[in-house]
Amino acid sequence: MRKKDSNSIFQNRETQQERNQIRKTIIAHILKSEFKKEFKTCRILVGDQFFTVDLMSEDDEIAAKIVNPCSTCDDKINSRKFQCILSAILVLRSIDSERKLLIFTNKTMYQNFYNSIKTMPGPISDTIQGIEIAWVPLSDEFDNDEYSEPRKDFRINEGNFNQIRRIKNDRD
Repeated sequence: MRKKDSNSIFQNRETQQERNQIRKTIIAHILKSEFKKEFKTCRILVGDQFFTVDLMSEDDEIAAKIVNPCSTCDDKINSRKFQCILSAILVLRSIDSERKLLIFTNKTMYQNFYNSIKTMPGPISDTIQGIEIAWVPLSDEFDNDEYSEPRKDFRINEGNFNQIRRIKNDRD
């Protein structure tokens, strides 16, 4: 009789899912501290399609999509990941929430997207209008297989990327 292998062949995928869930939980706490509202994952109907919103405030005024790093992300965001980010932006734009946040958890990916989207033609670069793009410094610790408490800042670039704001989280 053959014995089933107890080790998953997709162990890395499970680890990545666990890391992403931890990131989402930390970001939910940071947003709760900043906006004094509870945040949770929800599915929302847009047209005839359901989409997942990573974090939505309890009053539906704030919607957030989280962008976690890809495993092959070095100096440039690959085309597939860039298209996934654009898709997340389109979902945010389709929601009736007052504030729409696109939150990156990796500084390099945030900077690469920021630099890339600025140079895109209008139909692509215009998709970010009305979206607040933010970076929460979490993934750098995960990416080095070391985890420590995240730094205490949250950076939002609004409008045409000119304004940076720091938001304290509740881990003081």
